[in-house]
Amino acid sequence: MLLKEMDQAFTAAVSIGCTKLEILHHLHQNTELSQLELQRLLGLDGAAVTRHLKQLKQQQLISSRKQDQDKRFTLVSLTDIGKEELWKRTLKRRQFMEEMTSELSDSDIAALHTFIDRISDKIQ
Repeated sequence: MLLKEMDQAFTAAVSIGCTKLEILHHLHQNTELSQLELQRLLGLDGAAVTRHLKQLKQQQLISSRKQDQDKRFTLVSLTDIGKEELWKRTLKRRQFMEEMTSELSDSDIAALHTFIDRISDKIQ
């Protein structure tokens, strides 16, 4: 329940979902990726990645093209609008995180990181 509420608060504050923001970050770091590569990086199935990419393309944040060597593969990249939006939303994300942790001490934050790391280790 808490994770769902945090995700909803994040999406409302940043105006984009976590997965879509992660896609934009991956594209910024790699210039151009295939849908299959994004699928692997995100740990999502093909249908979910396709759905997210379709929405990002409709918002003109990404563009896609068929790979020259093998037309079965679609390559995806950030548009100029996407780069600008990524920058804006990264700032909003930073502000959101600062607001969420503003009342926590350094030791609270360290304990939270330790707890999250332990959970993450168990999941993997």
